[in-house]
Amino acid sequence: MIYSRLHSFVTSNCILSPQQYVFRTKHSTELPIDAIYDDMICNKDNKLITCTLFLDLSKAFDCVDHKILLEKLFYYGLKGTPLKLLASYLDNRFQCSKIGDTKSSFLNVTCGVPQGSVVGSLLFLININDIVKASNFNTVLYANDINLHISEKNHEILEKTVNHELEKIDHWVRGNKLCVNYSKSNFMLMNNHKKSIFQCQLIITQYQNKAA
Repeated sequence: MIYSRLHSFVTSNCILSPQQYVFRTKHSTELPIDAIYDDMICNKDNKLITCTLFLDLSKAFDCVDHKILLEKLFYYGLKGTPLKLLASYLDNRFQCSKIGDTKSSFLNVTCGVPQGSVVGSLLFLININDIVKASNFNTVLYANDINLHISEKNHEILEKTVNHELEKIDHWVRGNKLCVNYSKSNFMLMNNHKKSIFQCQLIITQYQNKAA
């Protein structure tokens, strides 16, 4: 019941960004790949140098801040009883660990959305939805996997542009109390000239979420 009403609200108000491709009907892994590929080919045809970054948010589902999520839901127009119902759904959850016959004490879950539930998945999409407006990167989302790409004609300008935009992404990540998994994040450059070789130094501030 909670999911159907929330899904109806999100769908009827076109809240989710079209750049998000997961947990949605008529979407698959092929669509984000096609979107990235089309941009890469178009930039190449226009003799542009493209920098594309692949970022992974660490424990993204577990680190969703309830206060921030509820504020976003309010911003999108969910108010009154429906918002209180979702707040109640997230609040006063407890968890423990069990190995064999040994079980830990229960602890209150102060952040995160319930994984394995359709409501939790939709809430996560809402929570990450506004990252597409946080920078001038072309953004493609697949849950907590994020592709950011941008192009310039000159590699020096490209390097400065990418690092400038990364500062904006870093600000968004910090503001949402999330953190980047650096071991699963990488970037690559696409150049139209086969013989041209150059390096690009990118800077992302390392930030660890204490709740993670």
